[in-house]
Amino acid sequence: MYYTPLRQRLRDWAISITIVAALVAGVFLWLNHMKEQDAQERAAMANTKIGYMADPVQKLVKRADGSYYKAIPEAETPYTGTYDCTTIDDHDVVVPRSVSVKEQREQRQFPWHHSTFINDITVRVIQPHEADRTPRVERLRCTVEPVDASKPSYTGDPHDRSRLKIGPDQEGTDAGSLSGLFSNDGQQLCQDRITILVPDGSIQP
Repeated sequence: MYYTPLRQRLRDWAISITIVAALVAGVFLWLNHMKEQDAQERAAMANTKIGYMADPVQKLVKRADGSYYKAIPEAETPYTGTYDCTTIDDHDVVVPRSVSVKEQREQRQFPWHHSTFINDITVRVIQPHEADRTPRVERLRCTVEPVDASKPSYTGDPHDRSRLKIGPDQEGTDAGSLSGLFSNDGQQLCQDRITILVPDGSIQP
């Protein structure tokens, strides 16, 4: 019967212990790095506030059927979809356009991959007493900006649905204070607000 010399067994044990210790140390360092990264992201999010920037207003003109827009709901979700309309630009050129609840945007680092983001679209009838009765589409694009410009803040796309979620969409959160409001559930930080203003709701299809 062959017996492994004690020195060989001790060396094998030492190698095994070294490998296990290296693995444990690697896991510890990785967990520590993730913890630090999470703390940095939380600090950046805590110093981030959501704002809105207005796009140029699109003036609506009547379509051939006498309406200002036509809502085309998605088959599986009747409350979402696309709103077809006709606008007129500053040079009096009529342009067919559409706004959609769901939009796609190419990711800069991966041109072949699209990210989907959600818009908040409402239709509002212009009341007779309002000063501006021009049929139009108004869009407020959501933006992020630092609370304190001297500290790190979130600088990515607020439409990105893969980022941590902050803001009033989070249940039980305070829109004025974003620190500690996280939910990694794949929802975007904020939505663009699109309002379709028409003078008479009765003629809509």
